[in-house]
Amino acid sequence: MADSLWVLIAAAGKATLLQRTLSSLAEAQKPVSYCGTLIVENGQRCGIKEVVHGFASEHRFQHLYVPQANKSHALNCALTQLGDSLVFMTDDDVRLDSKVLMAYDEAARNCRGGQFYGGPVQIDAEHGLPPAWMRRYYPLTIVEPWTLPHETTSAVSGQTFMGTNWAAFAHDLRAIGGFDTRLGPGGTTTAAGQETEAQRRLLARGANAVYVPKAVAWHYLHREFLDPAWVLKRSYRHALEWGIRRTRGEKWPAITIARAALGRLNAYAKAAALRLLGGQQRRFAAEFHEVKWRGRWDGLWLGMHWDEQPQFSTPAASDTSARAA
Repeated sequence: MADSLWVLIAAAGKATLLQRTLSSLAEAQKPVSYCGTLIVENGQRCGIKEVVHGFASEHRFQHLYVPQANKSHALNCALTQLGDSLVFMTDDDVRLDSKVLMAYDEAARNCRGGQFYGGPVQIDAEHGLPPAWMRRYYPLTIVEPWTLPHETTSAVSGQTFMGTNWAAFAHDLRAIGGFDTRLGPGGTTTAAGQETEAQRRLLARGANAVYVPKAVAWHYLHREFLDPAWVLKRSYRHALEWGIRRTRGEKWPAITIARAALGRLNAYAKAAALRLLGGQQRRFAAEFHEVKWRGRWDGLWLGMHWDEQPQFSTPAASDTSARAA
C-alpha cells in the first residue's frame, strides 16, 4: 500500500455539487494509508467551507482558502502541505466509487514515486445527453465514458489520464514545478489542459503511467454543457492548448506555423462548403471547424511568447497564508 494517501479537490462555485462529491467520499472505503481530504476553495467564497465543515470529523475533510481564482495555483498551494504522499486528484462535480481509494492505495503498493495513476470515468447525465450526432464534438469525459481495455492494474506507456480521476506523488508533482497557472480554469491564457500538461511533464521526467480499472469516478454533466455555444467555447480552449504545446519552447516554429496555416485554410473551406449544404448539423460542424482552428492558431502564437504570459508563483509551505483547517 501507499505510505500515505491524500485526496485533493480544487473547488470553486459548486457548493451543492461538492456536497455530493464529499458524500460519496465519506461513504468510500478508506485504506490504512488515508490521511484526509484537502478541499482548496479558490476565488470568491461561496459556502464551500460550510459544506466541508458540515461533515463529521472522522472523515478528515479539511478546508483551505486561496483568494486567487485559479485552479492550478490552488492545487500548487495544496501541494506544499502534502509532504511525499500519494495524492488522488478529482473535481468538485464528481461522484466516486466506494473502492476508488482502496484501488489507488493497492496500485501504489511498494512505490515511493516515479509513477502516476488514473482510472475510468463514467457520466452522470441527470439532465439528459445531447443528440448522438453532437457527442463527437465534446472533449473526453463530458458526455461519454472514458476507459482503457485493461481488466487489471496495468502499466500503459506514454498514457495520460483524465483530470477528474488520477493520482500522483506530491514530491513528483513539485519536482516538475507543479501545475502551470497559465492553463486551466482561471488560467491567464484561458487554455484548458493543466492536468494533461502536468502528466506529460511527469512522463518526460521518466515517470510511468499506470491504469487502475477499479478506480472509477462519475463526472457530472451540467445542464449548460448541453448548449451548443458551450461546446464551441470549450473547444476553443482545448484548441488553444494544442497550439501552445506545438510552439512553446520551439526555436524555429516556421514549419509548424506553415502547416497550421494550411490546416486553418482547409478548415475554413470545409466550413464554407458545409454551410452551402445547409442543415443544423452541418452548420454546427462548420462553426466547430472554424472555432477549433481559430483556437489552434491563437495557441500557436501564445506558445511562441509563452515566457511572456503572466503566471502565479507558488508559495513555500511556510508562506501559505491560508492554512488547512
